[in-house]
Amino acid sequence: MALKTRNKDGILIFDVENDDMQTFKDDLKIIIEEAAKKTNKIIINLKELQNINSHLIGVISSSKRLLSSLNGDLVVINAAEKILNIFKVVHLDKIIKMTSSEKEAVDYLKKL
Repeated sequence: MALKTRNKDGILIFDVENDDMQTFKDDLKIIIEEAAKKTNKIIINLKELQNINSHLIGVISSSKRLLSSLNGDLVVINAAEKILNIFKVVHLDKIIKMTSSEKEAVDYLKKL
């Protein structure tokens, strides 16, 4: 799995670069926990991810709770339609901000 990390205006952006679900969820949890020690604003770019499972949904959800407890937030961007539908079914679209625009996500997090 390749997970590219970028920093834009103090906001960490994680770009998922392939579809290795098992490795991705394990790595992402550790990386976000470490990143939360430095920033409370994170964007997860799911552009290259075509599938999602309950474990990864749990990691994203718990990361959202962690960042919220630090007065920050997590935004998911560029999720495939299939993933968006799963988030809607489990009502995570009501809890986690999702957008198709990195600029919109950055602008939102800058306001926090």
